[in-house]
Amino acid sequence: MAVKEFPFVYEDKEYKVVVTYKNIRSIRYTYKDGVFRVSAPRFFVTEKRIIDGLNKFAPKLIKADVRSYASGDDFIYLLGHKISISEAGQINFTNREPIKYKSRDDLEKKLRKFFLEIVTSRTRYYESVMGIRKPYNVHVRKMTTRYGSNSYATHSITYSMVLLHYSIDIIDSVVVHELAHDKERNHSNKFYNVVYKYCPNYKELHKRLRKGMF
Repeated sequence: MAVKEFPFVYEDKEYKVVVTYKNIRSIRYTYKDGVFRVSAPRFFVTEKRIIDGLNKFAPKLIKADVRSYASGDDFIYLLGHKISISEAGQINFTNREPIKYKSRDDLEKKLRKFFLEIVTSRTRYYESVMGIRKPYNVHVRKMTTRYGSNSYATHSITYSMVLLHYSIDIIDSVVVHELAHDKERNHSNKFYNVVYKYCPNYKELHKRLRKGMF
């Protein structure tokens, strides 16, 4: 079984790539703990072809891995802070009501409600700052490929539950991004001019988001 290793740079960060050549027909990509592992056919697969695949699949693979270490049996990252949890208990805050839960399922439901309240409040704030007259309907759900989406048809914004783990400034960068679509529908230079006007350090915050820096 032939094995090859080489570095791969994505968003200014270098990752290790381990390629294992097997008797298979297609290339398979996985990612865990900062390492891309690739299973590839023995013949006719160049390093360039593997890198082209990494450029395509890296965002989704890294994001999926982020979710795997955002919480564990006895902890969860909540708004950028690592919080100890148990099968039942209470999460305390300095400036808001505690979250009391009877089970992990109960905790998940209450965290969903908690996050909806947080992100709705941040959306209302930036709607005011950005001069958006009609408030958006705000939803949260589990999403694997996006951090947020803006629906023109329903005038609603949906945020990914994965944002619950990140600090408020990172959440705000996604809020500004989605609200900027109220003014510019595509990702043009004009769109990013709006984003950077209300979130000057958007590029830095987006990198932290993509890298799982809660």
